[in-house]
Amino acid sequence: MKRFNLALGIAALSATLLCPMLAHAEWTKLDENDRATIYVDMERLQKNAQFATIWQLTDLKKRSKTGTLSSQVLLEFDCKGHKRRTVVFTSHDDNMAEGKTLFKSLKGGEWHPVAKDSVAEKMMHMVCEH
Repeated sequence: MKRFNLALGIAALSATLLCPMLAHAEWTKLDENDRATIYVDMERLQKNAQFATIWQLTDLKKRSKTGTLSSQVLLEFDCKGHKRRTVVFTSHDDNMAEGKTLFKSLKGGEWHPVAKDSVAEKMMHMVCEH
């Protein structure tokens, strides 16, 4: 199952990197607070019986110390194990993942439990039950 899990993430990454309309994704607002608005792209949701991957965009209301105004993350959820991990991360100097890419990581992260009553839990329920 782990090999299929990795293949799912790589397939999602490959499709996204090859797609010239990345910046024109169909972002759906998931949450908002005084610091940021969080969106997901349900059009690029990929899932199987246990795992789901989805793109998240965080749009900051104020530029960070590093110059970031937005970030994009490909998240992978273990729906049965209630865990999540980052597969891809990019930060940008303009809102909505526009402008110059300031940082990019294609290295998959470690699995972490999804905290109760968090945006991640809200997202996990959305993608795992979709």
